[in-house]
Amino acid sequence: MWEAVLAASWWWWWLAAPATTAPGPRTCPDDMTLVEGDHARDLQRWCTDVRGKNCWGFFPGLVAAVGPVTPIRVCMDRFEWPNRLGEEPIVMKTFVEAEAICAAHGKRLCTEYEWELACEGPRRRPWPHGWRQRPGRCHNDRRYRQYRARDLESSDPTVRDRETARLWQGAPSGRHPECRSPFGVEDLVGNVEEWVVTSRAAWPYRSSLKGGFWAKPWSGCRGTNESHAPQFRFYEIGFRCCRDPD
Repeated sequence: MWEAVLAASWWWWWLAAPATTAPGPRTCPDDMTLVEGDHARDLQRWCTDVRGKNCWGFFPGLVAAVGPVTPIRVCMDRFEWPNRLGEEPIVMKTFVEAEAICAAHGKRLCTEYEWELACEGPRRRPWPHGWRQRPGRCHNDRRYRQYRARDLESSDPTVRDRETARLWQGAPSGRHPECRSPFGVEDLVGNVEEWVVTSRAAWPYRSSLKGGFWAKPWSGCRGTNESHAPQFRFYEIGFRCCRDPD
């Protein structure tokens, strides 16, 4: 009888014992998140009216890929550079300078397609927070301030910094959790516009911009500003980094 009791006791102890298997290697560093899926170059949306509201109240928007599809698997910074929760994003860096900063940390700039997939999620939603624009979800509803081009382009860094500070309306990274994308990437829409590596052959430069900034409320996951060369800098342009998974 006692042998049966001991056998039963050992069995339940074995079930309750903690697993001793060593964890596998991390796919991405702790300050990055894995973005994985298929990016569709062209989309066709069904059952979405002109205001971006679903035609059927309880159905999600229906989206079909009508162009080439690119498989993507990449680690992306959770926040805009310097990629730290609660810190203000860095601006006034050219595309070339942003590339060098990412490279110095073993990373690279994200591509246009990687950025769009991270923003839309696997269901290809138009905004990181859902199927229609919702005011206040992202940091993109500030009043526009006219800039002084001569000050921003000055050879004196003190003059440039003073004008940048006057224009600044950005928020600390992660301040708007409802703007988080389905992959867990923060502030892709609004806050600061982000440098990306051009993916579309039609654009004139290898440098493009995504996501709009704090005074551009109509920006979403699609739409690219392709008009600025790699040496351009501006008071509302920042960036985030990517790298290939381990």
